[in-house]
Amino acid sequence: MADLLERRKALHQQAADAEEKLRQLEENLTKLQPLANLGMAWAMTAHELNNLMMPVLNYAQLALQNPDDQQLCEKALQKSLKASEQVGDMMEKIMSVAGSGTAKMENHPLNQIFDDVFTCLGRDFGKDRIRVTRDIDISIEVRVDATALRQALMNLLLNARHSMLEKGGRLDISAEQSPEGTTIRISDTGCGMEPQRLKDIFTPFFTEGKQNGNGLGLAFCRKVIEAHGGYIQADSTVNQGTTFKIVLPNFPI
Repeated sequence: MADLLERRKALHQQAADAEEKLRQLEENLTKLQPLANLGMAWAMTAHELNNLMMPVLNYAQLALQNPDDQQLCEKALQKSLKASEQVGDMMEKIMSVAGSGTAKMENHPLNQIFDDVFTCLGRDFGKDRIRVTRDIDISIEVRVDATALRQALMNLLLNARHSMLEKGGRLDISAEQSPEGTTIRISDTGCGMEPQRLKDIFTPFFTEGKQNGNGLGLAFCRKVIEAHGGYIQADSTVNQGTTFKIVLPNFPI
């Protein structure tokens, strides 16, 4: 009898140790999710950065080849400056999305947050046959840790893009404010998900049906939204698309 009790204690201890190790692993990987987002962003922006830098090189060469043509040189410098500013802005947004540290809750225009994410991604979704629409009133502001929210939104946009890469489609982004809070919807017309998969998508390490993922992207999104006192839901139909609904609480004026 004593041996049986000891074995039970040992099994309980092993189970507790395993649960703690799983919790620590989940916590560590969740902290790394922004770096995974950054890696995906870099993969998308590499080609776009090259597209921006090539004109800078060409305009510089043109100006050097025609030093006496003041008008041509001035135009070349203006074009180079504009392209360089675009590159600098893209790099700045990439670093802001990858940022970490103490959460800083401040009021931010929601449109600006989406602008920052798209700037960071750098990719013209139209090149992937994806039409993007955005219906967000310029007056809508949210009180958030902007870095964390950018990371979460980037994850959702990357997922949407991935689901439509094969056939193209439409990405609709909208927001509205009500007594419930600020509701953000991100809808795609991609491959969609089976009901069984849909119910598990926010579960850490769930990767069924996904490629090149660690199963933490959407779990990370939920953690960010819930940390703001909000919630995130998903609705999906196979071969029709997926909609993510985010609700963030209103803040005092």
